[in-house]
Amino acid sequence: MNENVIVSVIIPTYNRSSLLIDSLRSVAKQSLHNLECIIIDDGSADDTEDIVNSFIEKDSRFKYFKRSSEYAIGACGSRNMGFDLSNGKYIQYLDDDDLLSRDKLELQVNNLEDQKSKNVFTTCDWDVYWESKDFEPKNIFNNQKKILADEYLDKLAENETFIPYHTFLIPRNVVKNAGLWNVDLTINDDAEFMLRILLNSDGLINTKDCYVLYRTHNENRLSSSYNKDSLKSILKSYDIMSSNLSLRSLKSRKFFKWRLRRLLLAFWRTDKLIFLSYKNLFAEYGVFLGISYYYLLRNDLYMLVYPLYKKVKRSIKL
Repeated sequence: MNENVIVSVIIPTYNRSSLLIDSLRSVAKQSLHNLECIIIDDGSADDTEDIVNSFIEKDSRFKYFKRSSEYAIGACGSRNMGFDLSNGKYIQYLDDDDLLSRDKLELQVNNLEDQKSKNVFTTCDWDVYWESKDFEPKNIFNNQKKILADEYLDKLAENETFIPYHTFLIPRNVVKNAGLWNVDLTINDDAEFMLRILLNSDGLINTKDCYVLYRTHNENRLSSSYNKDSLKSILKSYDIMSSNLSLRSLKSRKFFKWRLRRLLLAFWRTDKLIFLSYKNLFAEYGVFLGISYYYLLRNDLYMLVYPLYKKVKRSIKL
């Protein structure tokens, strides 16, 4: 292992060279210099290899590998291969279309190095990004010194939001203790992985004055696609997350009730049988599939009445 490498940036990629190039530039411009960037190609048929090689020619910190058959197809398998090849004391996972602010890694490393515990990890501000969008930083943990697993999930539910996983910088030993990415999941794999990180750490701390960008674009993100397999993956991930919390005598009723009800409202009419296979999970968090049509009717009425209410309210103000 190369002890001079402080941070390993691990990027799985597949057929998105036009977006990958911006992600690589954001790594190349980091104010922290002793890093390595490991790109794992999951079988691209475009010019990804040429794009990465153009960076390698100028900067030996960039390394390109094609996913080995020993690792599962997909982003999770590619991330696991990247970790096994990495040398860094800290791990930065990054998607091939997302961006880091110039001082993100330096500030987060400094923050972690200042901590008494070497088992904490850190997050930062973030925002969605597209061309011409004004930057509006988001951070639901700004005023908290340290966040634990159940607090983390409750906070997500209270704000009805998510946190992109590239906001985090994670000590290598915490990843080892938590275990690698679950290759049986295709959707919500990041939430399941990050909960294990939380449960195997001494908590999450915030780093100020840096940020990441979560890009939206015309090319489909895996996480925005939907089919029956993706629904099964989401429900399986929540089942695993709930079990992992229970093993630590923890629970986050707010989070699971919020997420499970949203899934039910979106997909019950087309995928009842999939939901029924997880009826015990739903019941554990107070969502009862036997009255699913009551939930749907109430939601339909809300969607019908609320716009009318807003319209009347506006007219009264005028």
